[in-house]
Amino acid sequence: MAQKNDERIMQLKKTIEEKRQELASKPTRFNPITNCLLVLDKVTYNLHIDSSEMLLIKLNALLISAKDLEIDTSTLMISGSSLDDWIADVKANLEVQRYNAEKKKLDMLEKQLTALLSDDKQTELQIDSLEELLKDSE
Repeated sequence: MAQKNDERIMQLKKTIEEKRQELASKPTRFNPITNCLLVLDKVTYNLHIDSSEMLLIKLNALLISAKDLEIDTSTLMISGSSLDDWIADVKANLEVQRYNAEKKKLDMLEKQLTALLSDDKQTELQIDSLEELLKDSE
């Protein structure tokens, strides 16, 4: 029974590793174009703290209005940066937030799965890991 569960757990760990590979292509760090302090409707937003889908919706509403009025959004300045730059920064920050949440979830799942492995399988994995380290150092 333990061997069957170990096999299922190892399959799930492979799935987690595949998801980590997919995650590796996503941005891990927020590199802003703007100064990250947006004043919109007399409310100041710090993108490092206040970046959310709702803020993106507000900026997108401005984008749609500007396009309907045939105003160039790359030159429409808000708090010292263009509307396009603000939208790009909020999107980038949200992407990094999603990356961090997914990474945290995968780490938690892997930790739980490792705890469920039988003692024999855990020992085997540790020996395999040590063997790899020894091969790499040669």
